[in-house]
Amino acid sequence: MQHPSVLNLPASSANDEHAQAPAPTPQAPAITASTPDEWAVQLRREGKSYAAIIAATGLPERKVKLLVKDVPKEIATPLSKSVTRVYDLAIRAQGVKDFELRGILHEEYGCKWNAAEGRYESAFDSNVIRRVKEKVRERSTSNGTHPVFVMDWIDDQAPTASRLHLEQSAVNLMARIDEAINEYMELHSVRASEDSEGVELAQQKQAYAARQHILKLVSGLGTEPITTLIERTTKVTNALQGTPDAEAHRCGTESRRQTPEPTGADQFLDFAESQGWLAAAK
Repeated sequence: MQHPSVLNLPASSANDEHAQAPAPTPQAPAITASTPDEWAVQLRREGKSYAAIIAATGLPERKVKLLVKDVPKEIATPLSKSVTRVYDLAIRAQGVKDFELRGILHEEYGCKWNAAEGRYESAFDSNVIRRVKEKVRERSTSNGTHPVFVMDWIDDQAPTASRLHLEQSAVNLMARIDEAINEYMELHSVRASEDSEGVELAQQKQAYAARQHILKLVSGLGTEPITTLIERTTKVTNALQGTPDAEAHRCGTESRRQTPEPTGADQFLDFAESQGWLAAAK
């Protein structure tokens, strides 16, 4: 029987380029249009002038002006450049991975130095990611393409099998956690000798809190770092146990050491390494 805490998981071409269109250089954005007319519109969106569009497409000036008459020119901002770069990846058959999207945003928006933590932090937030995805979807709607945003854990060669494997793993882990909580409550249930409605409620809250503590320790997704969580809970249990050298719990009284920003370093690579993105290359 499935435990109530377990989520109900279900079991479950490339465009031809026009002959007159030159191959894109590494510095130029990838060409996604399939005809000179579509290419002219795309180039205008990227801020190209009439002369540049005419030279690139070979179309007559009158036709170019007619095609791009109502097409707004994009201002080169971190947002617009990010949208263009993410769009080119998102319309691929394999879509764009989260790390690729964030890598583009880090390059376009940059990083800022956190002197208190001694590391680089991204200069964008979740709202920027949401806006980029929205604009990529808008561009795809107008171009008749379909963007795909892909989680990093998905196996490109076996996407469904990789999802099912993790879902089954989650079910197995939650079942094991349920067993651990049952064992814990048999050993450490509060007021176990009493029998009343209040005791039952207290034990339900205890079991829930114990489950949340396990999940925080395993996942590290709590509101505080695991080391801080362990240090705090150790101090509390030591104090209750009567340990003579237990330290009093302090909260927010320690001053942080300010770390100067390093010079001659690659900010983006430093940030990527601090996030563990480069661990596999070691």
